Amino acid sequence: MPMTIIVVDLIGVVLVAVGFLLAFRQDFVRRWWAALRQGNISPARVQPLTNDDPARYVLRISGMMILAFGIVIALLFTVAHYSLTASL
Repeated sequence: MPMTIIVVDLIGVVLVAVGFLLAFRQDFVRRWWAALRQGNISPARVQPLTNDDPARYVLRISGMMILAFGIVIALLFTVAHYSLTASL
């Protein structure tokens, strides 16, 4: 397998992990962002998201879009590589 396919697959896996965290581990992502903004390593205190908070829906939708893009980009590159090498 060429190095290009491996790199694209790794990028896809990273995108899947980031999308999963954004969509389903929103409190962790919000604490991480708050710690980055404050510039310290310790976990920051953030207000919990309520069910009617628009930020919850934005994180969920963007997380699922990034997750799906990671899956699709990795699968398309890998399948295209294997189908092209099999036809030769």
